[in-house]
Formats: sequence, C-alpha cells, structure tokens
Amino acid sequence: MYPWPLGEFDNVMDEALDIAMDYLIRTGQAGKFREVQKTAADSIACAWWAGVRNRVRLTNVAIRAVEHQSVLCRKAS
Repeated sequence: MYPWPLGEFDNVMDEALDIAMDYLIRTGQAGKFREVQKTAADSIACAWWAGVRNRVRLTNVAIRAVEHQSVLCRKAS
C-alpha cells in the first residue's frame, strides 16, 4: 500500500498506481523507480482531489504524468 498524502484513502488509488507502475516498468520508463512512483502517485492524488474515481482514468493520468514528467494539479477550492 502506497503512503498517500490524503486524509481519505480508497483501494482504487492503489490499484491505479499498481497498474500504472506495471506498465511503466514493462515499457522501460521506471528507471528511477521512486521518482517515477512519486510522480505517478502525486498525479493520481491530484486527479482524486479533482473528483476522478475511475481506476482506468486514474491510471492514464499517472502514465501521462510520467511520460511528460509533470504533475498537473488543480485543487477544488
């Protein structure tokens, strides 16, 4: 289980991170594993805060963030 920086936790976030990391490892994009995992997890957390609850969408957000090396986060006020 990943140590999420959120007060709330849902197994969907862990599943999305596991799927994203599996893909990134298999495609050779997870060389710096901890950094890649943090980028993916931060992106999932941001999407979660924005209201995304679909595992596949969360997975795609994480993969795109790593492939583009950015975490886009907009917290709802």
